[in-house]
Amino acid sequence: MSSALEGTSDNRDQTDDNFRGIFFLCAGVFIFSFQDVIIKLLSPTYPVHQIVFIRGFLALPLLLVIVHFDSGLQTLKSSKPWQHVVRSIAMFCSYLFFYLAASAVPLTVAVALFFTAPLMITALSIVILGERVGWRRWVGVIVGFVGVMIILRPGFNEFDPAALLAVASALAYTLAQLIARRLGVTDSASVMAFYSMLAFTYIGAGMGFVFATWGPGEGTSAATDFLLRGWVMPGGIELAMLVTVGVISAMGFYLLSQAYRLGEANTVAPFEFTSMIWAMALSFVLLGSVPDLYTFAGAALVGGAGVYVLRREGLRKRKPIAGRGVLRGR
Repeated sequence: MSSALEGTSDNRDQTDDNFRGIFFLCAGVFIFSFQDVIIKLLSPTYPVHQIVFIRGFLALPLLLVIVHFDSGLQTLKSSKPWQHVVRSIAMFCSYLFFYLAASAVPLTVAVALFFTAPLMITALSIVILGERVGWRRWVGVIVGFVGVMIILRPGFNEFDPAALLAVASALAYTLAQLIARRLGVTDSASVMAFYSMLAFTYIGAGMGFVFATWGPGEGTSAATDFLLRGWVMPGGIELAMLVTVGVISAMGFYLLSQAYRLGEANTVAPFEFTSMIWAMALSFVLLGSVPDLYTFAGAALVGGAGVYVLRREGLRKRKPIAGRGVLRGR
């Protein structure tokens, strides 16, 4: 009898933790959506490498505090430094491609295409990790990529090649997450985030120096302009916006890491797809952008397929996967 009561209590505690995890995750996804809008607004004036540098530079001290309370500063000395290097570069490429895509295409399109990441993780886990994927999850992956084709509409006049940068962003993120599966055995999520931000800071500064010294300064499209222009001295409201991006990065990571610390990853992760809802709402309110019917339909297929794949993976493993999610700190 006592054992049964203890089991009921444990189940109730885990349910409460899952609800708290979902709350933290939705809050983190919500504020990250504001970051995406801010970067979209800054993209016509500031270069992407400057934004990335400021984002990393401001977030690093806050992440050090999180590492201290999460796993201790001594855990920054990793036994797998080169895996951190490769993962951090992949994360940098992922964010760089996403921001470049968002500067050229509607934010809703960029976000929807980025959410092919969980589908790619499922497909590439066979090659890289040697995992088995059942036919049901393959169906989810195929449906998701049908949604991608609907959003991209290749061969039609509306197709913008810059949208492919969002797909490249998802692919780079997939590589980073697959490496994180191996690193997660020994290193905490906060340590991985710290090294990623360190890479953002150094690579962003390096790109700024290169383009200021040898760069052409202008490209042939919104995305190449965002990449190639030199640094601009911020002032007034734009300086506040750049600082906000850095603060959001640290706060958002804290909220998402809390979400996966409290809740079961397989239960919490599907709620990351609420990002698409916020992207559509904020794009309409702040940018005056209304997604077309193709974007709505494609996003629904991508989001539905992603949730299905995550749920099937949860049923297959039946155990929470610590610190895993779809975005975890975009």
